[in-house]
Amino acid sequence: MADNVRAMKLPVIKKQEPLLVEAGVSKLAKVEFARMPRPALLKEPAHFWDEIFIANEASLLAGLTHPRIRHMLAYEAESHRLFLEYIEGATLHELVKTGVTLQDPQRTHQLLRCVAETMADLHAGILCDRPMVHNDLKSMNVLVPAESPQEARLIDFSHAYFRDSSPPLAEDKRQDRAGTAKYMAPEKWEGDHAHGCESDVFAFGVLAYYAHTGRYPFDGEVARIEQQVREVTPPSPLELRSGVLRTTVASIMSCLEKNPSRRPSMDTVARCYADSASLFR
Repeated sequence: MADNVRAMKLPVIKKQEPLLVEAGVSKLAKVEFARMPRPALLKEPAHFWDEIFIANEASLLAGLTHPRIRHMLAYEAESHRLFLEYIEGATLHELVKTGVTLQDPQRTHQLLRCVAETMADLHAGILCDRPMVHNDLKSMNVLVPAESPQEARLIDFSHAYFRDSSPPLAEDKRQDRAGTAKYMAPEKWEGDHAHGCESDVFAFGVLAYYAHTGRYPFDGEVARIEQQVREVTPPSPLELRSGVLRTTVASIMSCLEKNPSRRPSMDTVARCYADSASLFR
């Protein structure tokens, strides 16, 4: 799965600090190399399935050079160790939980604009081999660097795939919805992965709704989330007094359409966020 990743001799690790994350199955650590000025993020499998996902991520990142995506540094196929760019910062999920996104609507708008533009580039195949589906877009997979707090980086491409391919282990992992149920489009609950880009759009709608309001549009136990995703239209963010722009609200609610063919493209969403940014000035 990672045949296109060039083999390389890794430098000696002189320090390794385990990192705890709220979600995810991989083991993460901050590592420092001998004679290397910058640390790296080491991602290792926690179980057999994770080996496949890490190999998948290495394969995709090998051909991806987008400036708003965390870059791969090296991949060791024998041990399934993936070395990634280490970025000091907070996830968008953490910014929502601490109230930052509600306190600064303009910054939240800018961060979501970054995500929308990056997703639009992925779906168009810009700076990658061909159009790509992220397939796990959520607040915990958006990183905001401490040194550039108005920017957002997409992370975790372990479930991503090229649009003309199939997601890794789609059938085997169909029932494993922990952590992602709130972002799953109606068609994905059916095991339908033929609308990958449209499912990403739905996930962006959930992400934006959560960032702007501090609340998920669909919440509760997994069975209740599934029922809501299939049947319920969530209240408009305007009803929650979130300070979100009306033009943005319309875009978010269209992303949450049940029918994938009625959702906008990520390019349309990105242009909405870009065009309405001046309303904050």
